[in-house]
Amino acid sequence: MTEPSPPPPFLDARPPFHQRLGVRLALMVALAMLPLGFLGLVQSQAANSESEQRANLAIMDETTRAAAPEIRLIQSAQVMVATLAQSVGPVLADTAACRRLMAAMAAQEPALSLVAYVPLSGKMTCASTGKDFDFSTNPRFPRVAKLDHPGFSVNPKGPVSGVSVLGVSHPVYDANGTRIGFVSASMPHKALEDVGILVADTSPRDPLALLTFDGDGTVLTSSVGLTNAPYSVPLNKTLKDLAAGGAQTFMARTVGGEQRIFSVVPIAEGLFVLGSWSRAESVFVLGYNVSPYVFTLLMWLAAMCVALLGAETLVARHMRHLGSAMTAFAGGDRKRVALDLSRSPAEIIELGRSYEVLTETILHDEAELENMLRQKETLLREVHHRTGNSLQLIASIMRIHIRQEKSDAVRSILEGLHDRVMALATVHVGLYETAGQKDVKMDALFSGVIRQISGMGKKASKKPQIATDFEPIQLIPDQAVPLALLLTELLASMPASEAQIGQVEVSLRLLEGQQKARLHIKGPASLGTAASDQPTPTAIGSQLVRGFAQQIGGAVVVANTPDVVDVTVDFPIREGFDP
Repeated sequence: MTEPSPPPPFLDARPPFHQRLGVRLALMVALAMLPLGFLGLVQSQAANSESEQRANLAIMDETTRAAAPEIRLIQSAQVMVATLAQSVGPVLADTAACRRLMAAMAAQEPALSLVAYVPLSGKMTCASTGKDFDFSTNPRFPRVAKLDHPGFSVNPKGPVSGVSVLGVSHPVYDANGTRIGFVSASMPHKALEDVGILVADTSPRDPLALLTFDGDGTVLTSSVGLTNAPYSVPLNKTLKDLAAGGAQTFMARTVGGEQRIFSVVPIAEGLFVLGSWSRAESVFVLGYNVSPYVFTLLMWLAAMCVALLGAETLVARHMRHLGSAMTAFAGGDRKRVALDLSRSPAEIIELGRSYEVLTETILHDEAELENMLRQKETLLREVHHRTGNSLQLIASIMRIHIRQEKSDAVRSILEGLHDRVMALATVHVGLYETAGQKDVKMDALFSGVIRQISGMGKKASKKPQIATDFEPIQLIPDQAVPLALLLTELLASMPASEAQIGQVEVSLRLLEGQQKARLHIKGPASLGTAASDQPTPTAIGSQLVRGFAQQIGGAVVVANTPDVVDVTVDFPIREGFDP
């Protein structure tokens, strides 16, 4: 029986990842959901923009709420100094009346440490404290005195109170419209911070830092202290720039390197509030907030995973099981594999049934072919066996005639025929032993032929010595039989007398680099009588040698000398049986 051929290479190689069914189905589902995903992203972006706007408004509102106490005090001081600037003129000549007016206004707002009228000379005589003070030598006085509009000033150490104060000023004009001085109200920063703390205790959420500043970018108040205020502002923006930008909410890093949300709210003319808030926990990629899009992306990925899992569960694993069984069967494994396709789709179940029917049909046909091959081998062996027995029987009959024959010439002819018949019987015995094989091992067949010829006819002591050199060459029977008969015919004319006995060399070799072989026989001169072209009593043997050589497609070359003859037969090695 022939060996099973190996499976094709593509059955052993696992397909690349991108060519698998599950991956392709997942990609198709992802492509089909791409418009829906794009719509989801657009809607998410719109919702995110609306949410950001609402969040910005909420942060502005929170900033205004958080700064409400400080703003109320500052606005109250602004209203107070504006009122005093309009009503202080009539009492400027009466110092006592002016002081009472200032004290009465200061009593309305306990957070104020000083309410005073300061002339352009800097010599203050009208103050809520009832004390005089000369501001002319104060380096901050010229800046306030030059203001022709309401303004603010910050003094880390007030010249009157000796503490950090916020000053609110308003110019005073006489009846002719000439600026003659200004009214100033001072509020200690400690009082502003205390008011902010009282409100913060009742607030659910507070900013990390809260600053008030004017249009020139001067910090008026700070919930983290004036010394720490520079570390709570945006890194690449000044307060003056923020004042020019109006109301806004943005995200930026502070000078200290922390990411925060900033909100700028205009409170009054020239008065602004900056709130610094902690950033909401979001997912940022390359500086962009992708939190609103995560859900859409997760849904898209989930659809791909479901498609991949579905293809793997419903199709891929069953196809791999079925493919493994087919690969094993194609590779020669004839064990019946039990396919569990009970939970697979109907199409795969039908494919599995077709595979079972196919394998059953193939196994049945192979069994029939094997039986036919065994029968053929048995018949062939029987043919060779019976042919060998018949030839041996004929040889035995010829041997009886040889013993009874009186004529030496006739006896010599019968002995030659007897040897040919026995050689032919030997060939059939060798074919009987190798029946069932595709090729015949020539070294074994030639050895059997030589043994048979060496023991036939004449006494063994008078037979020449035969030296053999056979390479392991296998030939199809169509070449093996004629070649064995050719060798038998050449060796049949070995010398019969002791004077002619010599060494006989027989070799069978492959020709290097070619699909050819060479049979070489060298022996005494009488060996060549069967291969020569001269008309001799063995001319029939010469014709047989030529005929056998023609059957195997070879050419016979004879080199005759007085004592030695070389016979060379070169022939091609065929593959398969010739028709």
